[in-house]
Amino acid sequence: MSSFRKSTNTSIDGSIPGAPAGEAALLRARITDLIGEFAAKNRLGSFQLLLRHGDSPPISESRPDNNSSAFAPGQSGGQSATKEELPEFIAIEPNYRLDQVVLPANTLDRLLDCISFVEVAPLVFDVWGLRAIEPHPSIAVNFRGPPGTGKSMAAHAAADHLGKKIMLSRLSDLESKYHGQGPKNLVGLFQSAARQNAVVFIDEAESLLSRRFAQPEQAAESAINSMRTELLMALDSFDGLIIFASNLPHSYDAAIESRLLHVDFDLPDREGRRAIWRTHLPAKLPLENISFDRLLNRLADIDGVSGRDIKLAVISAAVGAARRKAKLITEKMLISSTELQRSNQSTLSNERGIQNQDIAARIKTQIRRSEGDPPKGQSN
Repeated sequence: MSSFRKSTNTSIDGSIPGAPAGEAALLRARITDLIGEFAAKNRLGSFQLLLRHGDSPPISESRPDNNSSAFAPGQSGGQSATKEELPEFIAIEPNYRLDQVVLPANTLDRLLDCISFVEVAPLVFDVWGLRAIEPHPSIAVNFRGPPGTGKSMAAHAAADHLGKKIMLSRLSDLESKYHGQGPKNLVGLFQSAARQNAVVFIDEAESLLSRRFAQPEQAAESAINSMRTELLMALDSFDGLIIFASNLPHSYDAAIESRLLHVDFDLPDREGRRAIWRTHLPAKLPLENISFDRLLNRLADIDGVSGRDIKLAVISAAVGAARRKAKLITEKMLISSTELQRSNQSTLSNERGIQNQDIAARIKTQIRRSEGDPPKGQSN
């Protein structure tokens, strides 16, 4: 491992009168990161830094203790505003292992390549000295594909394989109706993950990864632009694995795209469906006395279903059998439950198609704005 790391005990004292709380917190977080990076790069010990802006009176250099850096952009607040104002996120133990994930060989190989980056980072960047040209070796991966194809499960499995906890978040968890809160939430997410040495997983990340608005027309558009800017800073400063999940193919922000690796998740083929069925029919499940291989083959013949569909079909068949006080779960029950689940998904897909058309229209509008063009129907 490296003989130096970015400092985690930098504190910032003071306040900025008249500044929005969210913007002030972001400023403090950025300066904290810069000071920590500077200290680590130059192998510095404890030091103090005093900063004034405008006509604010000097702050006594004797006030801070000898174990922290003091940054005072205004009147003294006496506490670290970064620690006080940024939200804290809690990582959890992963729910799945890699041997529980059923994926096509090419998808699994791509996933293992991403995991290997984290595994070999100490050798490559510390022992072999490449941290001199890349101080923050991180890898950002986008899992993209239809719902239910194993993206979240694979994220848990990747964290488990690395022996790390996973920090779960959705874009809806990070956004806020309060100006400046969304970017602050994003800063808090990555700082929490760094402190807890966790894998970051952001689900439903389409909007966060899309192109920035060149001419924001609403507060929400300005907020998402600020979050994308903050995300770029996090991608460049976070040490570790960052995983995004998105359901829709879309146009990514060029700066974010240049930092992403993509892993595509598709609906399983017949071989994949058979393997998933095998893992979802445990030995304790009271199946009727028929050939297990024959049952697997019959179930695998039902196409157009995802791993989540199969899980829900098994649960539905088991609950139905228990409700009717049936002693055994039959092949007919499983097939019927699977076909019903597929029918439900077909209905949802039609509804989702309408929603996707709306999302696609919004993305096209966003792309035009990102390129500086007015929305369709408007003139400059």
